[in-house]
Amino acid sequence: MPRKASPPPCTEKDRQTLKEWAGSRSMEARLVERARMIYKLLDGESVSKVASDLKVRPNTIIDWRNRFAIQGIAGLYDRPRSGKPPKYDEEFRAQVLKTLEQPPPHGQSCWDGPAVARLLGASDDAVWRVLRKQNICLARQRSWCVSTDPEFATKAADIVGLYLAPPERAHRTPLKCCQHHGSTMDTDGR
Repeated sequence: MPRKASPPPCTEKDRQTLKEWAGSRSMEARLVERARMIYKLLDGESVSKVASDLKVRPNTIIDWRNRFAIQGIAGLYDRPRSGKPPKYDEEFRAQVLKTLEQPPPHGQSCWDGPAVARLLGASDDAVWRVLRKQNICLARQRSWCVSTDPEFATKAADIVGLYLAPPERAHRTPLKCCQHHGSTMDTDGR
């Protein structure tokens, strides 16, 4: 008969956290899997049964059980890994955001990624990574109306003027703001 390891020590609060994590659909999959391992062990299941249910090796279960026993919930997170340190830090992020507050370079109506990268001496990809993390979209159109009419600005100003300073008794008199003179599409046959 195989030996049965005692479940790792666990507080009621940690047990509740593990239960929530084990049923989560929004957490990282690896944390959910680790929580399921430990939760099943706490319910008294054997390592081999948990390994079979979750389709992982028994040594994996034992490793996570040991880390949980020593570090608790914090032991289920990944440890920091070695690797190349990030080239661009918070200071770079601040420089990118500060650059966007300045007027764009001569000849450009607005900033774009390559222009920011040239100014800061960084790669386009690094600038785009910062912009994506900040949910900044430089190419987004910010106009509310596009018109080819050369007198559009004057006409729009007149209409806005009517809203800001309506004529006397305007609430009783219907006001016709624009008139449709035709369309580029033929709608007669529809």
